[in-house]
Amino acid sequence: MLEQLKSMKQWLSTKLNSSEEGVTIVEYAIMLVLVAVVVIIANPAIQTALSTLFSGISSFLQAGASGLS
Repeated sequence: MLEQLKSMKQWLSTKLNSSEEGVTIVEYAIMLVLVAVVVIIANPAIQTALSTLFSGISSFLQAGASGLS
C-alpha cells in the first residue's frame, strides 16, 4: 500500500513539474477520485494497524504499572 502511495506521489510530482501549461479541472477531479479510492481502500488496514499498535502500548503500560505496585 505504501508503495502505491509513493508511486502516486511520484506520478503527481512528475505531472506537476512537466512543461505543460495549466492543469484542467478534469485532471484535478481524477486526482481527487484516486486519492479518495486509496483512502477508502486503506481505511480498514490503517484502522486495524492502529488498533493493534495502541492495544500493544496499553498492555505494555499496564504491565509496567502493575510491576511498580
